[in-house]
Amino acid sequence: MARLITCGFETGDISELGTAVTNTNSTQTVVSSSPTPRAGSYCLKCTVTGSGTNFTYRTFTFPAAKTEVWIRFAVYMSVTGVGPSAGVVLAGLNDAIGGGQTCLVWETSTGNIVARQGNGTAGALVGTSSAPMSQNAWHVVEWRVQITSTTVGVVEVWLDGTRVINFSGDNTGTSTLNVLTLFLGHGANYTASGAAMFVGLDDIAVNDVSGSVNNARPGDGRVVLLSPTGAGSNSGLTRGGTDTGANWSQTSELPPSMTQYVFGATAALRDTYALGDLGITPASINCCEVVALAQNSDAGAGSLGLTVKSSSTTNEGTAQALGTSAAYLRQLYETDPATSTAWTAAGVNALEAGVTVR
Repeated sequence: MARLITCGFETGDISELGTAVTNTNSTQTVVSSSPTPRAGSYCLKCTVTGSGTNFTYRTFTFPAAKTEVWIRFAVYMSVTGVGPSAGVVLAGLNDAIGGGQTCLVWETSTGNIVARQGNGTAGALVGTSSAPMSQNAWHVVEWRVQITSTTVGVVEVWLDGTRVINFSGDNTGTSTLNVLTLFLGHGANYTASGAAMFVGLDDIAVNDVSGSVNNARPGDGRVVLLSPTGAGSNSGLTRGGTDTGANWSQTSELPPSMTQYVFGATAALRDTYALGDLGITPASINCCEVVALAQNSDAGAGSLGLTVKSSSTTNEGTAQALGTSAAYLRQLYETDPATSTAWTAAGVNALEAGVTVR
């Protein structure tokens, strides 16, 4: 695996990915306005709702601990009044045992991005951006962290495509030389005196350095959702809940819910659906990911293989076990299974996606 995380919260559901960490003065929501999403229909909004000590951030755990990651996120900073004097810890990486490894702080006084050891504003300085990041506008931040030892490492930060921090040396806040968890938002418990502030987040991507694709800087990019728009080549499942009249329309609801759904009790039953087209022809397509909200109807064994059909090739992902509560499943396709090469706009527009009962 090279792509570890792709998320723009385009389902409209905050449960799509990650875990919320907030306190009583803060909220975390998925919104379609204020701010207007950078791409698609939704973005994540981390809001401070009152003065006093506050924090609101979302954590994302990698499949395994890493010594080098390349991170991209779009961020929209908005602070009214007197913001946190020490700055907003807008991104951080923790090690495999939860220790704060390194972080990015947005300074409210200057607008600069500052890289520090640890996961707070008091950590040792790693580097300061050569240009500020303005408020009330979307910006793309890319962040490379490489950990070699307690004295050797690399931190690079790009702001809107321009490298603004380039550091070599000790970038670690702990003696555990890896990173496992990313957090984004307002990640430090600092006082804001009468401030109204929020952090908007969109178009999140994380790569490691393995594999032959998505193994370095993600570059500018958008995360968009293509929902079912019609029947595909397979229609083996049964409609449940509110009957919309077709299998595909049981699964096109946003945000997804279990009010309307499809189901099956026999292994190998499969549904695939035609999807909406891309709104533009992009310069490149890094990956496609099938996302499904699913659950088992009882406590017995049950699993699904998330499935795509590209041209004449049907590819079923590894079966994923289901629980008795609804949860999101994801299956990543970094290349087109019909060609084993990069996705094209034509290939994505012709794609079918669905599930297979296992």
